Amino acid sequence: MNQYIALRLRKLPTVYWTPRPEAMNIEATQDVVVTTQHGCEIGRVLQVVDTRPAGLKAESDPFIIEIQRVVDAEDRARICDLRKREKEAFLQARDKIQHHQLPMKLLKAEYLYDFSRLILYFKSDNKVDFRDLLKSLAGIFKTRIELRQIGVRDETKLLGGIGCCGKEVCCAQFMSTFYPVSTKMAKEQNLSLNPAKLSGICGRLLCCLAHEHEYYASFHGKFPKITAEVVVGAETGRVMDINYITRKILISFIDRRKVTYDLDKVCGRKDATTGRNLWWVSIPGAEEPDLSILLKNLNPPGTGKKKKKGDGPPRREDDGQERPERPERPERPERSERPERSERSEPSERRREKGPRHQATPENRAVEPSTPADEPDSGADDNDFSDM
Repeated sequence: MNQYIALRLRKLPTVYWTPRPEAMNIEATQDVVVTTQHGCEIGRVLQVVDTRPAGLKAESDPFIIEIQRVVDAEDRARICDLRKREKEAFLQARDKIQHHQLPMKLLKAEYLYDFSRLILYFKSDNKVDFRDLLKSLAGIFKTRIELRQIGVRDETKLLGGIGCCGKEVCCAQFMSTFYPVSTKMAKEQNLSLNPAKLSGICGRLLCCLAHEHEYYASFHGKFPKITAEVVVGAETGRVMDINYITRKILISFIDRRKVTYDLDKVCGRKDATTGRNLWWVSIPGAEEPDLSILLKNLNPPGTGKKKKKGDGPPRREDDGQERPERPERPERPERSERPERSERSEPSERRREKGPRHQATPENRAVEPSTPADEPDSGADDNDFSDM
């Protein structure tokens, strides 16, 4: 029976499946030397299975051509020399990027095992024209050079790091693909929607939200929501917190008491009339409590729902008190009929005959002559002393 091996080359997200050579004893977590379409590389064995994986299609031109051997002591010494040369290539390539003044950040340099190719990973917000940079690097390293632009999540996967939980980030530890993550997952897990707490070291939403979403989604609809009303014996309380991992529920009462109950003791059913979910905490040896108190307030405070306009009590038309009659509004006097146009035109004709009316203003009063206006001007000047 042919066994199959799952291999990962370097830290690439792709996992390759290949048949295990019969004469070679290979176990998981071992490093092997493989021949690929790009050249000779080092691969890490992730899993060994006895049967062909489901969904694996036969490839006419597989990427992994052959598994040569398991890594030995001589190969490990060569790998150490490979890492030293990668550091030197990283520093030289970074200096050339600064020399050409390109808007890109170099992240890592990797050599293939046979030094046939140098791969440079970089990050940039925009598209970069690095043709001149490739010419400069080719003259230095004398090998084939490949520049790969990656995103912020791939950067974290490539370089690794410590997450907010204190462990190595999931993407660098075991993830092979990135799953879509949304804030809806955080809401269903009763987490605070604070971007600083929901973001990882890459600046994106935490990948563990997608890992734990299936567990929290299994409780959806089985237990009350936060701020929902719950009957406990003869009292009514509100749900303050639910911990699905410890399976505990915290309920607050009207006298400000807070009591923790087991989540397994919470029972519920749907009311046939209103369709509302009714919740209560079962007490050993007691029957189902009276849940009619939950139906009195269909819109409890804190749920964000507003009462509709027709939900209030009807307005009373006659409350038994006599209201004073409003005084009648006095009638407005009728306006006098406006004169016809012919009658209104007479004063304007008289005004034209007399000429424009002279309006006395303070400026006009200051310059009025002392002699009457109808006396003729003698022409003599006040400063004329010739007759004297």
